[in-house]
Amino acid sequence: MAVRVRLDRHRCIGAGNCITIAPTAFDWHPRQHAKVELVDPSTMSDGLLRLAAASCPTQAIELEEVDEVVPWQLRRTTTAPQRAIRTFMFTDIVRSTNLVEAMGDDAWWNVLQWHDEALRAIFAANQGEELRSTGDGFFIAFETPESALAAAVAVQRKLDEQRRSNGFAPQVRIGVHATGVTQVGKNVQGKGIHEAARIAQAAEGGQILASRETVAGTRFTAGEPRSLDLRGLETPMEVVAVDWR
Repeated sequence: MAVRVRLDRHRCIGAGNCITIAPTAFDWHPRQHAKVELVDPSTMSDGLLRLAAASCPTQAIELEEVDEVVPWQLRRTTTAPQRAIRTFMFTDIVRSTNLVEAMGDDAWWNVLQWHDEALRAIFAANQGEELRSTGDGFFIAFETPESALAAAVAVQRKLDEQRRSNGFAPQVRIGVHATGVTQVGKNVQGKGIHEAARIAQAAEGGQILASRETVAGTRFTAGEPRSLDLRGLETPMEVVAVDWR
């Protein structure tokens, strides 16, 4: 039995658990701080949607069991699913809510506009495909680990240059992971996407954290590997901090 998803935004308090569990089904609302929007639940399995709903502290996610395939589910069958190897990047501004409160809406808007334009230019220069904007970060796909890591390094260097020349740029954490996924048109799904999101969450501000296999064989250097327990996933993963300076 499949599920249909509804989101009550009035009850949403922006905990973000649903985005962590199902990052292509839910996203930050572009015009409402600390609010979530429903993006494309068809990209996630019913099991993960149920887990995301159960994780919501205010029960803002409502699930309806359906016996038949309904029109919104048919959209996912218009293109045959294919397996692909892609390298995914998640970026996130650290403590963005605190920055909004400290700076005010107008000043924060200017910072966010600069951040978005600067990062999108870097992604485009490295053949990155923007899959989602999370309000204060991005979900990007690259064809190769080399291009993804080149973009990640360029982002951190751009932010560092902005701090030195203009006095401020937000701290951004970046996670990079090469993995196999199922792709239907521009929609991607698979455990590897959740691994990439968890890696990004474990990174510190100003850090690029990547799975060890992603960096191996590239021109980029990294620190010693460490084992990382990924919340919601059974198997730990070895990750490294990529040197970008």
